[in-house]
Amino acid sequence: MLAVIFRQSSSSQAHPPFLTQFAALFRPASQEEYWPAVESMIEADVGSKTELILRFSVVGFGALFMTLATARYEIAIWLTAFLLTNGYYSWRLSRIRTPVSQRQYVWLTALFALSVTLYTSCAVYLFLIGTPALVTIAIAALIAQALFNISRHRKSGLLMVYDTAIVAGAGLFFGLSNMASTAGGFAEQMVIVVSTVGVCTYYVIAQLRKIQIHNALHASRQEAAQTQKMRAVGQLTAGVAHEFNNLLTVIRGNVELAQLSNGAGDFRDRLADAIKAADRADALTSQLLSLSRKARLEAAEVDLPAFWQGFNTILPRITPASITVEVAVSAHAQTLYCDPNQLEVALINLTINARDALGGQGRIWIDSRPASASDLAKLGVDPAIPLGIVAVHDNGPGIPAYLLQQVVEPFFTTKGVGKGTGLGLPMVKGFCEQSGGAFLIESDASGTSATMALPVARSLS
Repeated sequence: MLAVIFRQSSSSQAHPPFLTQFAALFRPASQEEYWPAVESMIEADVGSKTELILRFSVVGFGALFMTLATARYEIAIWLTAFLLTNGYYSWRLSRIRTPVSQRQYVWLTALFALSVTLYTSCAVYLFLIGTPALVTIAIAALIAQALFNISRHRKSGLLMVYDTAIVAGAGLFFGLSNMASTAGGFAEQMVIVVSTVGVCTYYVIAQLRKIQIHNALHASRQEAAQTQKMRAVGQLTAGVAHEFNNLLTVIRGNVELAQLSNGAGDFRDRLADAIKAADRADALTSQLLSLSRKARLEAAEVDLPAFWQGFNTILPRITPASITVEVAVSAHAQTLYCDPNQLEVALINLTINARDALGGQGRIWIDSRPASASDLAKLGVDPAIPLGIVAVHDNGPGIPAYLLQQVVEPFFTTKGVGKGTGLGLPMVKGFCEQSGGAFLIESDASGTSATMALPVARSLS
């Protein structure tokens, strides 16, 4: 009956998270439901290797020294059991992957509870022995556990409640036991009681406050992420609507003029203009597909010497004579494996961007070579993947550093109104990544470099 009640309430989020997680120990649920609690365990309990080594070293050496000093071997056995349990728990967490089954969740929760219980009960045992040195160690161990719990970023949940309750309970036991053993009067005993209850209450409040702060921070991050997504969607929608509206205006205007035309020649000219606008709309659609990584690429082996021979005939049409254009092809860069038409379009986009940045005067140089180790490191790609580099450089004024991340965003452009759609660089980036490569743009006061890394031919890889 209890399981049924919790099953109904967990779906509506009527109960606090720790009740939902407690109920999940006893009822089957979808594997995705267990992941948030396990993710909280990973965030809180799987720290850095340095932290784990320090934790195990302190507890291990402490157990050894206390055993040698007191000849109480149960201390060593007790803390060894804690280290083994905690180590196995941390190891299991480091290897867990989503989705998580109920069995995995129950097992991890049990390991956590056993680990915390072993540590706290050992501190209580040391306190009960009663020697001043071990009492001091027990209090220090409990304080360390409390500080560790507060410092961890555990979300509100079952383990948080257990963490807080066991430390607060041990603290109350220490204080009340000390009150019972003191030889002082009623006033002194009341001071001990009030101090103990006050410290434990403060600890619980601090934990609750930490939960509130964590939840508020998590909510604000989610809100910021959602706002950013909506901003990107709005920018994309507005840009697409604007571009297509312009093209549809041209198409509709030319078709209407064709209807009013008197001669066959004028009629054909209007229809030709409408077809050109439709072709531009088709190109815009292709660019949108490229930047979304969903373009239909027809990958093939691209023989670079032949490709560059054909591309050299295009360069004079898109760059004025006042701009010097050079193409340097390495003898080792022979073949790429990508869509040759999209490669040509990407190069045209990059060359036009370089041309516009120069303002009619300057130098553009294009180079093609195998990717070096430094290229792969800058691009952040797997060094085992053979890639070829095609890069376009210019000696223009460069792009400000604060804009470098934005220039590859859809519809963002540094050009004037009506001089750029803001889809050129996003299209190039999408083409490279969809082809299995990468794209990088670098800039400073001496100019800009746009680097495409593309796979080499399959026969060479």
